[in-house]
Amino acid sequence: MNKKNISKNTLSFTCSKKMKYLRTPKDIWDDLSKEFNFTCDMCASDENHLVDKYYTKENSCLDKCWDGEIGYVHPLFDMHIGKFVEKASLSKGTFVFLLPASTHTRYFHRFFYKKDNVEIRFLEKPKKGFRFGHDDGSEDDENSLGYIKPLMICIMKNN
Repeated sequence: MNKKNISKNTLSFTCSKKMKYLRTPKDIWDDLSKEFNFTCDMCASDENHLVDKYYTKENSCLDKCWDGEIGYVHPLFDMHIGKFVEKASLSKGTFVFLLPASTHTRYFHRFFYKKDNVEIRFLEKPKKGFRFGHDDGSEDDENSLGYIKPLMICIMKNN
């Protein structure tokens, strides 16, 4: 019997090097920014932040106080998502997440699923996938296949 080793990364939502830093799809951001008056972009870069107050990988939001913020949280789609979700759960404020719809994860069940302070919105996948812009502001190639895995918006309100 020939057994293949499956690397950990093939089982997760880890992004490729090409997708290291991504801008939120414009249509998703437009809808969310109309609904929420965001005070902080929790997971940004110096090039792609969506509001004036923002944190980067180098200036991490995970060791900052989130109390009182209306935070937009779009972390890298990797194994560290749970750290951002847990941090929000321990903070006073409103936190809006754009995440893979990973309903099998511990963080989903511990912090989102069946919680009175959480609203979950599953997003319908566009025909050719979700279009994330590049960190420099340029658009993704419309002829290529976009991000095809399901996404969700999770809104956590901790008052």
